Amino acid sequence: MMRPVDPKALLETDVRAYATLSARLSEPDANRDALLAEHGLDEDSWDLLDDVWQARLSEAMEAFADVDSMPVIVKEHADAFAAAQAQAAQKNALLSLDRFIEITREIQRTNDVRHVLSRCQTTLHDYLRAEQFWLKKMMEDPALLARFERAMGRGPSV
Repeated sequence: MMRPVDPKALLETDVRAYATLSARLSEPDANRDALLAEHGLDEDSWDLLDDVWQARLSEAMEAFADVDSMPVIVKEHADAFAAAQAQAAQKNALLSLDRFIEITREIQRTNDVRHVLSRCQTTLHDYLRAEQFWLKKMMEDPALLARFERAMGRGPSV
Protein backbone atom coordinates (compact mmCIF):
# COMPACT_ATOMS: atom_id res chain seq x y z
CA MET A 1 0.00 0.00 0.00
CA MET A 2 1.36 3.41 -0.99
CA ARG A 3 1.53 6.09 1.65
CA PRO A 4 -0.08 9.41 0.74
CA VAL A 5 2.42 12.06 -0.25
CA ASP A 6 2.94 14.80 2.32
CA PRO A 7 2.18 18.03 0.39
CA LYS A 8 4.73 20.02 2.39
CA ALA A 9 7.46 17.44 1.75
CA LEU A 10 6.59 17.46 -1.94
CA LEU A 11 6.92 21.25 -2.04
CA GLU A 12 10.34 20.99 -0.41
CA THR A 13 11.66 18.58 -3.06
CA ASP A 14 9.71 19.10 -6.29
CA VAL A 15 10.28 22.34 -8.19
CA ARG A 16 7.12 21.76 -10.24
CA ALA A 17 4.97 21.52 -7.10
CA TYR A 18 6.60 24.67 -5.73
CA ALA A 19 6.07 26.57 -9.01
CA THR A 20 2.43 25.48 -9.22
CA LEU A 21 1.67 26.68 -5.71
CA SER A 22 3.57 29.93 -6.39
CA ALA A 23 1.39 30.57 -9.42
CA ARG A 24 -1.80 29.78 -7.53
CA LEU A 25 -0.79 32.13 -4.71
CA SER A 26 -0.18 34.91 -7.23
CA GLU A 27 -3.76 34.84 -8.55
CA PRO A 28 -5.69 38.02 -7.65
CA ASP A 29 -8.52 36.17 -5.91
CA ALA A 30 -6.32 33.57 -4.22
CA ASN A 31 -7.31 32.56 -0.70
CA ARG A 32 -3.72 32.41 0.51
CA ASP A 33 -4.53 31.03 3.96
CA ALA A 34 -6.57 28.16 2.53
CA LEU A 35 -4.04 27.34 -0.20
CA LEU A 36 -1.17 27.34 2.25
CA ALA A 37 -3.14 25.25 4.77
CA GLU A 38 -3.84 22.64 2.05
CA HIS A 39 -0.09 22.20 1.86
CA GLY A 40 0.59 22.21 5.60
CA LEU A 41 1.97 25.75 5.52
CA ASP A 42 1.30 29.20 6.89
CA GLU A 43 2.73 32.53 5.67
CA ASP A 44 5.92 32.20 7.73
CA SER A 45 6.70 28.64 6.60
CA TRP A 46 5.84 29.61 3.00
CA ASP A 47 8.26 32.53 3.18
CA LEU A 48 11.03 30.20 4.37
CA LEU A 49 10.26 27.64 1.65
CA ASP A 50 10.08 30.36 -0.99
CA ASP A 51 13.47 31.72 0.12
CA VAL A 52 15.01 28.24 -0.17
CA TRP A 53 13.63 27.72 -3.69
CA GLN A 54 14.63 31.20 -4.85
CA ALA A 55 18.16 30.54 -3.61
CA ARG A 56 18.23 27.15 -5.42
CA LEU A 57 17.04 28.72 -8.67
CA SER A 58 19.53 31.58 -8.39
CA GLU A 59 22.40 29.19 -7.64
CA ALA A 60 21.44 27.04 -10.63
CA MET A 61 21.52 30.08 -12.91
CA GLU A 62 24.84 31.28 -11.53
CA ALA A 63 26.44 27.85 -11.90
CA PHE A 64 25.20 27.35 -15.45
CA ALA A 65 27.75 28.44 -18.03
CA ASP A 66 25.71 27.97 -21.24
CA VAL A 67 24.24 31.38 -22.09
CA ASP A 68 22.07 29.93 -24.88
CA SER A 69 19.98 27.73 -22.61
CA MET A 70 18.93 27.42 -18.99
CA PRO A 71 19.38 24.89 -16.22
CA VAL A 72 16.87 22.06 -16.14
CA ILE A 73 15.53 23.09 -12.74
CA VAL A 74 14.91 26.67 -13.92
CA LYS A 75 13.15 25.43 -17.08
CA GLU A 76 11.00 23.03 -15.06
CA HIS A 77 10.05 25.89 -12.73
CA ALA A 78 9.21 28.24 -15.60
CA ASP A 79 7.20 25.60 -17.45
CA ALA A 80 5.21 24.57 -14.36
CA PHE A 81 4.53 28.19 -13.37
CA ALA A 82 3.34 29.03 -16.90
CA ALA A 83 1.15 25.90 -17.05
CA ALA A 84 -0.49 26.78 -13.72
CA GLN A 85 -1.12 30.35 -14.89
CA ALA A 86 -2.62 29.09 -18.16
CA GLN A 87 -4.89 26.72 -16.25
CA ALA A 88 -6.04 29.56 -14.00
CA ALA A 89 -6.62 31.82 -17.00
CA GLN A 90 -8.68 29.13 -18.71
CA LYS A 91 -10.68 28.63 -15.53
CA ASN A 92 -11.23 32.37 -15.31
CA ALA A 93 -11.82 32.88 -19.02
CA LEU A 94 -13.13 36.22 -20.10
CA LEU A 95 -16.90 36.49 -20.12
CA SER A 96 -18.37 36.34 -23.60
CA LEU A 97 -20.08 39.49 -24.85
CA ASP A 98 -23.49 37.86 -24.52
CA ARG A 99 -22.76 36.79 -20.93
CA PHE A 100 -21.38 40.26 -20.11
CA ILE A 101 -24.57 41.85 -21.51
CA GLU A 102 -26.79 39.43 -19.60
CA ILE A 103 -25.05 40.18 -16.29
CA THR A 104 -24.94 43.94 -16.95
CA ARG A 105 -28.66 44.03 -17.73
CA GLU A 106 -29.45 42.10 -14.56
CA ILE A 107 -27.26 44.42 -12.46
CA GLN A 108 -29.02 47.46 -13.91
CA ARG A 109 -32.43 45.87 -13.37
CA THR A 110 -31.83 44.93 -9.72
CA ASN A 111 -29.15 47.40 -8.56
CA ASP A 112 -27.69 44.51 -6.54
CA VAL A 113 -24.25 43.76 -7.93
CA ARG A 114 -23.22 41.30 -5.23
CA HIS A 115 -26.37 39.21 -5.53
CA VAL A 116 -26.31 39.15 -9.35
CA LEU A 117 -22.65 38.16 -9.53
CA SER A 118 -23.17 35.45 -6.94
CA ARG A 119 -26.22 34.08 -8.76
CA CYS A 120 -24.35 34.19 -12.07
CA GLN A 121 -21.33 32.48 -10.49
CA THR A 122 -19.04 35.32 -11.52
CA THR A 123 -16.52 37.20 -9.43
CA LEU A 124 -16.32 40.97 -9.33
CA HIS A 125 -12.76 40.65 -10.65
CA ASP A 126 -13.94 38.68 -13.70
CA TYR A 127 -16.86 41.02 -14.36
CA LEU A 128 -14.67 44.13 -14.19
CA ARG A 129 -12.05 42.49 -16.40
CA ALA A 130 -14.75 41.71 -18.99
CA GLU A 131 -16.17 45.23 -18.68
CA GLN A 132 -12.78 46.77 -19.37
CA PHE A 133 -12.20 44.44 -22.33
CA TRP A 134 -15.63 44.85 -23.94
CA LEU A 135 -15.88 48.63 -23.44
CA LYS A 136 -12.49 49.05 -25.13
CA LYS A 137 -13.68 46.85 -28.02
CA MET A 138 -16.90 48.86 -28.30
CA MET A 139 -14.96 52.13 -28.54
CA GLU A 140 -13.00 50.62 -31.44
CA ASP A 141 -15.99 49.02 -33.21
CA PRO A 142 -19.18 51.09 -33.73
CA ALA A 143 -21.14 48.00 -34.80
CA LEU A 144 -20.25 46.26 -31.55
CA LEU A 145 -21.26 49.34 -29.58
CA ALA A 146 -24.56 49.47 -31.45
CA ARG A 147 -25.16 45.79 -30.67
CA PHE A 148 -24.48 46.45 -26.98
CA GLU A 149 -26.75 49.51 -26.93
CA ARG A 150 -29.59 47.54 -28.58
CA ALA A 151 -29.17 44.69 -26.12
CA MET A 152 -29.29 47.15 -23.24
CA GLY A 153 -32.49 48.65 -24.70
CA ARG A 154 -30.88 52.01 -25.50
CA GLY A 155 -30.49 51.94 -29.26
CA PRO A 156 -32.76 51.57 -32.25
CA SER A 157 -33.68 47.97 -32.99
CA VAL A 158 -32.68 46.59 -36.34
